[in-house]
Formats: sequence, structure tokens, C-alpha cells
Amino acid sequence: MNSSPAPSTDSAAVRNTAILRAQTLMTPALVPSISTELLTTADGELNRELHHFLFDPPSNPTLLQGKTIAICCTNGVEEVEITGSLRWLTEHGATVHVVSPRIGEFHPTLGLRFPAQCATHVLAIRLMENAGWLKIDRFLDEAKVADYDACIFPGGCWNPDALRADPLAQAFVRDMWKSGKPTCAICHGQWVMVSAGILPGRKATAVWNIHPDLANAGATVLDEPCVVDGNLITARFPYDLPRMIHAMVSQLLG
Repeated sequence: MNSSPAPSTDSAAVRNTAILRAQTLMTPALVPSISTELLTTADGELNRELHHFLFDPPSNPTLLQGKTIAICCTNGVEEVEITGSLRWLTEHGATVHVVSPRIGEFHPTLGLRFPAQCATHVLAIRLMENAGWLKIDRFLDEAKVADYDACIFPGGCWNPDALRADPLAQAFVRDMWKSGKPTCAICHGQWVMVSAGILPGRKATAVWNIHPDLANAGATVLDEPCVVDGNLITARFPYDLPRMIHAMVSQLLG
């Protein structure tokens, strides 16, 4: 007679299986997208780290009390990179601001249209799929380096491609870095650092397809989950987010 206990219906493995099974009930994606569920249940070391980072309860809710962190982005920001950072940092006691440029005016010959919500929110994406809206806490023309202990530039291809052309975004990342405060970017967010001219002679990483951009900007490019060069902290892909955040926290508390 088999007396071994029945598997718990609340184990991590059972929950992951349920999440993967739920995915089969979804109709095929209309556009290329990134699934947080698939990212966090895939059988890889970095995927497991992301799973714990996103879903484990906070280990110390006052760890970052008194720290204020800017997440600098605009429309097209990768959802899991900004929401994952927001949740983990706030659950560990930090004050986090979504910092974004104002939409401003565009010449009518460009044919651009923006929904009214863009005046107060940024649109998050999942690779190429629209996700949802996130409220802007500070506009870039209001943000002061002295008000922040660290900054994060998340990815999503469209977000940093627009942000890198903004002189205020360039000045903000440059001045944060020059101040010696943790200055972080993940995925395509390093494009802003490229345009700000802060990478020559530095070690850095990014999502694989823009490694040549970093090299052309004078960086020594390393294919590692997270690269720390002084207060410059860079990471490659959403599943590298935990290592980037932990490197930033280590400097904040050091």
C-alpha cells in the first residue's frame, strides 16, 4: 500500500502547471508578444529568479524606506520591466515615481495623433502588444536629480527610441550618473545612455540585438545578465530584472 502523501494542490509546481494549462485556453496572439506567465514558468535559472522576484512576498517591507527612485519612460515601455520594478520596490518601502516627458506639440505635416490619456499616462506594451496605461507621477521638466536616490530606464523598443531624442531625458540620465547614484537600464533602455554619451570606456550590456549600438558608443559589451560598472548598472532582458534591481539595492544600502 502506497502511504506517500498526495501532492499538495498549492505547490509551486502545481500552480505553474495550472498557469501553463490556462495559456492553452487562450486564442493565438494577434501580434508578437511577451507573456509574463510563460516567462515566469519556463524551466530556466533566470526564469525561476524572475518568478520569485515577482511572486514571493516582500522579505523586508521597510528595506528601502526613505529612498525615492525614478523610473524614466514614455509610451511603449515594456510592461513587466516597469510593473515588476514598481511592485518590488514599493513593497520593500521605496517611493517610486514614473517620470516621463510631456507629449508636447508636433508639426501637422507629421500626421501624428495621440489619445488624450497620453497627457497624464504612458502606454505599456508586451513586445508589440498594447497592454495598459500607467499614471505619470512627474514630468521630466519637473524632475530633479537631487530628489532621487536612483533611476531606472526600462525597455520596450518604442519607449527608449523616443526617449533618447529628448534632451531632458539625456540630461537626466547623464546627471544621475555623474552624481554617483545608481543609474540603471534594461533591455533597450540603454539607447538613452547611448544618446546621452555616457558609455565610452564603460562596461555594459543590453538586449542582444543592440549590442553593436553599445559597442559603437564606446562601451565594452558583455553578454551577462547584469553588468555593474561603478554606479552604471545594465541588464539584458526581462528575466534579468531581479539581478539589476538587487545590484541597485546593494548600492543604495551600501
